[in-house]
Amino acid sequence: MRIVLDANRLFSALLRDGSTRRTLYDTSATLFAPAFLKAELEKHRAELQRRSGLSVEDLGRLVEEIFAQVEWVPDEIIGPHVPAALAALGAVDPDDVPYLAAALAVEADAIWSEDKGFDEQSLVPRTRHPDRVGANP
Repeated sequence: MRIVLDANRLFSALLRDGSTRRTLYDTSATLFAPAFLKAELEKHRAELQRRSGLSVEDLGRLVEEIFAQVEWVPDEIIGPHVPAALAALGAVDPDDVPYLAAALAVEADAIWSEDKGFDEQSLVPRTRHPDRVGANP
């Protein structure tokens, strides 16, 4: 199973030692994410550190551990798929276009997200759990 991880699932895993974090470590799926998500995390690192209650060092270790679970999709691989993703999702939420384009680029089975905006397109389904694609939206 090939699953694209979006920012809300990554941030959830960083903020709390809960089901999302455990799923990141335990899933049988191969997880992918657009490479720009690393920069997005850096923009929010201070807030994530404050909200998680983790020390700077502990958050850094956690980020490294989680990043090791993900295959990063470079912009040049995503780029050719942006027009299709934009046509399918751009009017709903332009911020989600790179995730859909990444999913198209890696031929993902689903996008792991809580964002119901992904349900407004039919190219790649959204899943709430990477090991249960098709079982829930």
